[in-house]
Order: sequence, then C-alpha cells, then structure tokens
Amino acid sequence: MLATACPAAAQTRGLFSIDSFVTSLVVNADGSLIVREDITFDFRGSHQGIFRRIPLRYMRDGLEFPLTLRGIGAYDESNRPLRTEVSYPDRSVVIKAWVPGAADTKKTVSVVYHVRRGVFAYEDHDEVYWNATGTEWSVPIRNAEVFVTLPVGVGDADVRTAAYTGGLGAVGRDYAVDRVQGYWRFRTTRALRPREGVTVLVGWPPGHVAHPSELRRAGWLVADYWPLGLPALALIWGGIVWWAFGRDPGGRRSVKPEYAPPPDMIPAEGGALLDERAHPRDVIATVVDLAERGYLSIEPITTAFGSQDFMFKRLKPIAGDPELKEFELFVLAKVFGGDWAINMRLLSEVRRDYENVFPPIRDRLYRLMVQNGLFPASPGHVRAGWMLAGAITAIAGLMLPTFAPTWLEIYEPWLRIGAIVSGLVFVGWGWVMPHKTWTGVQRLAQVRGFQEFLERAEKDRLERLPADTFHRWLPWAIALGVTERWIFNFQGLKVAAPSWYLSRGDFSLPSFAHDLSSFAQRTEEAILTTRRGYADGNGAAGGGGFSNGSSGGGAGGGGGGTF
Repeated sequence: MLATACPAAAQTRGLFSIDSFVTSLVVNADGSLIVREDITFDFRGSHQGIFRRIPLRYMRDGLEFPLTLRGIGAYDESNRPLRTEVSYPDRSVVIKAWVPGAADTKKTVSVVYHVRRGVFAYEDHDEVYWNATGTEWSVPIRNAEVFVTLPVGVGDADVRTAAYTGGLGAVGRDYAVDRVQGYWRFRTTRALRPREGVTVLVGWPPGHVAHPSELRRAGWLVADYWPLGLPALALIWGGIVWWAFGRDPGGRRSVKPEYAPPPDMIPAEGGALLDERAHPRDVIATVVDLAERGYLSIEPITTAFGSQDFMFKRLKPIAGDPELKEFELFVLAKVFGGDWAINMRLLSEVRRDYENVFPPIRDRLYRLMVQNGLFPASPGHVRAGWMLAGAITAIAGLMLPTFAPTWLEIYEPWLRIGAIVSGLVFVGWGWVMPHKTWTGVQRLAQVRGFQEFLERAEKDRLERLPADTFHRWLPWAIALGVTERWIFNFQGLKVAAPSWYLSRGDFSLPSFAHDLSSFAQRTEEAILTTRRGYADGNGAAGGGGFSNGSSGGGAGGGGGGTF
C-alpha cells in the first residue's frame, strides 16, 4: 500500500496550471524596456515556489542577439519581495522564487526586470517584438494579456500592431487588440495549450526613441563578449612580462666573422645558444666531437637483414679524465647504456632503450649552460612553467561550468573559448620567454660570427689553415646547422680521412658527406624513438517582424514551472 501511495503523492505535489498571464511592457525613450509579468498560478498540492526561465539569446533577421536583463526581482500580490535566487544555466536566466502558502490555492507572482535593448530600428519604423509568455510552459494558460506602453508623442494612427499565438513558429491569430487608457492591450481569445504562447509586435515611426550611438553599441558589444578579449589581455600581459624579464640584456650585438669558437664551450652549448633550445643535432655534434678527440670510433655496418647500422667502439678509458665534461660523460653513458664494461654498442640498441634518451640529455645540457653563466635559469624549466600556466588556463576554461559561479554562464561559450585561447597564448609566450645572461649574449655574438665563418669560408683561406681544420670544426658545423655548407666549402681541397670514422671503402668527401647524413638521421631517430617520445617541456535594414513574425519569435519567451 505504501509503495502505491508514494508515487501518487509525488504526482499530486507537482500539479499546477496558470489562470492568468499578464505582461506589461513600458518602452523607454532610450530604447530599453521595463517588463512586468503577473502570473497567477493555480497550485494543486503542496509547492515551495515557482521558477521562470528566459533565454538570453534570440534570433532576429538571421542574426543572434544577446538579451541583457538587469534589476531582476519577484514579488507577491502585495508587491512584497519574495525570496529569490537567480542563476544562468544554458545561456538563459532562471528566476526562482519561494512562495509562502503555495498549497491548494491560487497565488499571483510578479516577475520584474529591465531589458537593456528592447527596441529595434529599421529604415521606416521602430518596433518591439516580444515573446510575452514563452512557448516552454508544460501547462495550459487560460488567459494571456499583454499591455504595451509606447513613448510620449506616438500617435495612435501611426502605430501598427500584430500578434501571433500557438506553438513555436506558429502564426495563429487568436487574439484581439484595443487601445485602453494610453497603452495597447493584446488579449488571447482562447486558452493557450501547453507549449503555446503569444508574441506581440508593435511598430511606430522613427524619431521617438533615442537609439544608442555606435560608441555605446560598441561598449555593449565589449560587455557582452568580453571573454573573447581575454586572449588579447593574455597577449599584452605576456608582452609586458617578456619586456621586463624575457629580453636578452644589452639587445642584439653586431656579428663579425670569428675564426674559432668561444673558448671553453662545447659544440652542443653553441647549438643550443642559437635559439635557446636544445636539438638532437647537439647530441650528434657531441658524439662526433668525442670521436674526433679519440674517445670512440664509429663504423657503418650492414645487418643480416640488409639494413644499415652503426657500431660505436670505446677507444680509451674515461674514468677520471679531466678533459671530459660531466655532460659529455653523461652522453657517453647514454650511448653505451651506462655499463662501462661494454666498449662496443650498436646504434640500434640505443634505439631500443626503454627509458628516454634525449630529454635527460637536453636537461643536462641546460644545466651545464646555467652553470657556465649563459642562462639565469633553464630554458626548459621556463618554457615548462608557461606551458603549465597555459594548460591550467585552458583546463579551467573547459571545466568552467562545473566550478564557476552561475552568473558566468551568461557568457558561454565565449568564456570557454576565451580561456582556452588564452591558454594557447601563454604556451606561445613560453617559447620566447627564456633569455640569456650578459655573458650568454656576448658568447652568442661569437657563436654567430663563427657560424658565419663555417658557412662562408673561402677556399683560399681554408687552404692556409691547418690540415685538421675540417674535422676539428665539423662538430661545430653539425651543432650550428651548417654541415652541408661546411663540407661543400672543402670540395676540391685535400681532406684527410678521419681517424674515428671507419669507412667501408676509400675515403672521399662526397661519400663521407652521405654517410654522415645517414648517421645523423639514424642517430636522431634512435634518441627520439623511446617510450615517451620527444617533447621540449622542461607546446539594420529590412522589413522587420511584420513580414516574418511568428509565435515564439522575438526576445523574451522561455517558460517555467514550480518546485
């Protein structure tokens, strides 16, 4: 018995109907509206109150316009304020009012609000096109009336009226209109069924309403779509931070040719200094530099499956060697797998390493450059911080409906778009925020000058240089991205075979260039093809509503219910 009684009680609690729906529109001289809705509810069963939902977007002449409501309130029959809660879900406003004694009785609730822009201007007339009741009520409306008060000076003979009844999009004419004591009165001639409403249209000659200026409309546009300006603010703020902290001291120094790299600097540092970013070619340059200095040899081999591979052979002990920097020792450990008992290893075995190869090497290189005073902080950490800020901003935009105050939902989806794009702007700023120290700026000028020499050295100058010049500066050419130009400059000159590269045939500069290119390509693939991959983290005119109106059109509308 209890199981059957409970659903019946719940059903009784939710029953209601609307006896009367009276909407009053007052057209102000500035084109705004004051709207009052006097809704008489017939409560059957016990209710706590009512709610009214009004969309905040509407279509007009094929365009979407925002409906901005202010001064929202709810009152009882004696014009006493009711306890009210206003929220903004799904691009609409929901006015929730608690009604004392709403049980098996009739109560009138008045909903009042101010509409910022309610009058539309056309070439030959001004008009109000207002969805007075809405078409989203799930109960019938026995009687609906709409009172429209126009600005002073509008003659009755100059006023055009129309109304539409029925469901959304209907053009029913079940209404009557008359002039009563200074206002126009529309009333339905039949009861409105659930999901039916009434929309009124009133037009008059232009000149009686002061329409907003272009500047004011621009201000409204900014106010309605301000979230789309967040990326611009993020761009400006990032620019201020870059100007204060992200620029290199002293500006850009002039570049003059240098015939030797900066002292006490390894090729990998020079390559990373160029664009404040470590690249796989910096690791390749380090390996070739170590080979040139006699620590290992590189031999191309052909596997049993016919593919090309490279064999690394360690040529001398490295423990306690003062000539080796910590970074170079770390690279050797990655090449030989950290097992110093092994003195031979294939490049393909490096590729199969389970842990990441390049990111730890990159981080060690940044640490070395900070220790040497080239950067005040690791470029990777600076970029990671900005990327984290961008990711948090974008995620906050995605999760906005869950955690943000309900009033912010008015600006959906613009706020979400603005936050996500702002996050991307922060990520973009992260790529340019790392900056060099004064020492780093001076060294960069030397590196660029040496890069100029490697790229444009004349043959007569190269002929006068020591015989080992080609191989001695080859690691620098690799790190600075000018390998092909450096090799091309020696075409036609006598170049000795490198002691560290065990060619399968007679040495020639073209074949060496080809093998070196293949080695660089496969080495880059090997150090990037790992478990987690590679990421540089630490990424108006017209006819108006008289020609195309319908029930449910215009501003206003919506529906409601009880709770």
